[in-house]
Amino acid sequence: MKKRMTIMLIALFIVFGGLIGFNMFKAYMIKRYFATYEPPAVTVSSVEAKTINWHPEIDAVGNFLAINGVDVNAEVSGNVVKIHFNSGEYVKKGEPLIDIDDSVEQATLKFNRAELTLKEISFKRQSDLYKRGATPSSSVDEARANLEQAQANVEKTQAEINQKHIKAPFTGRLGIRQVNLGQFINPGQTMIVSLQSMDPLYLEFYLPEQLFKKIHINQPISFAVDGFSGMQFKGKITAINSKVDPNTHNILVQATVPNCPASAFNAIEQSSLIKIETEENSRLKTVVCNSELNDKNNVDQFIFLPGMFASIDVSQPPVPNTVVLPSTAISYSLYGNSVFVIEKGKKDKQGKDILTVRRVFVSTGEQRGNYTVIKKGIKAGQLVVSSGELKLQNGTRVTINNDVKLEDIKDPDKLGQ
Repeated sequence: MKKRMTIMLIALFIVFGGLIGFNMFKAYMIKRYFATYEPPAVTVSSVEAKTINWHPEIDAVGNFLAINGVDVNAEVSGNVVKIHFNSGEYVKKGEPLIDIDDSVEQATLKFNRAELTLKEISFKRQSDLYKRGATPSSSVDEARANLEQAQANVEKTQAEINQKHIKAPFTGRLGIRQVNLGQFINPGQTMIVSLQSMDPLYLEFYLPEQLFKKIHINQPISFAVDGFSGMQFKGKITAINSKVDPNTHNILVQATVPNCPASAFNAIEQSSLIKIETEENSRLKTVVCNSELNDKNNVDQFIFLPGMFASIDVSQPPVPNTVVLPSTAISYSLYGNSVFVIEKGKKDKQGKDILTVRRVFVSTGEQRGNYTVIKKGIKAGQLVVSSGELKLQNGTRVTINNDVKLEDIKDPDKLGQ
């Protein structure tokens, strides 16, 4: 009995000892494995930070404004007897718009002209008598004064008649007619129609006061409008307000831009009314319009209207030796923007350099296209990860595969233009 018990205890000791030893050996091997484990390298693409001549721009938004724009009103009251225009027409300066009943003034004009004729005869008679010594000079003076008064009455009545025949004060496009035939209108109260000059136009926008020193008269601008994607248009700054808005601390800037004929965009490449400039490696076509050419060809349909919205870029002098990186290489976060710099480490068994990454925080600037200006943190020539950074952390091994690259401007020196 004792022998059986001894054998059983020995067997249990061997079994439990084996289990304990196995678990200890297993833990040792796992620890050893993780101590020597190297995760597989992450495949990334890379790009080298480079310096270029950066062409900075000031971004703004603005609205078109007619150089001349009025709501046409009458200076005198009366009934509308004739309307010479249709809503939306393009009119030249001096073309008639409406006629107000002037029958009373016409009758007064006839009376005044008859009175003028009588005063002319009286003055001539008094002058002849004075030459013969038959009348004093005072009679001649009185006759001359009466004649001048009669002439003034004729001119006054003619001016009143002219006020009742309203004409376009300048060339432009009419809006929607606001009066009807036979309607009685009051001076300064009844709007007849809106008239807006169409070519050229003002483009007004606001800039922060800090940028005042960066703008000047005749500075070129480019702008884009909705509905004409892939195109930009040109203009220049012609006026800067003499004061800053004390509430917003912005300053009003006014540019003058030529309007573009609508007919030219039916066959834009073949049109003789506009010029297309395509800069090498630029994504946008630059459309050059000419107000003098529009006037010469009697263009009356345009693509820009007063009140329309435009996105504006104000050109700035180029900044040399600016470090740039693709925007995809930058990781953006609330605690700072960063990039992963690729560094060479020890060599592997095959003698190749082991590549690892290091996170570097950077200060970024303006962005153009797919590129962003790096103000601080990266120097030209450093190799950084351009894609695949989501799996990375400090010290991660990487392999570089640049077979697939994002499409971008081939010549970075064109950036910002």
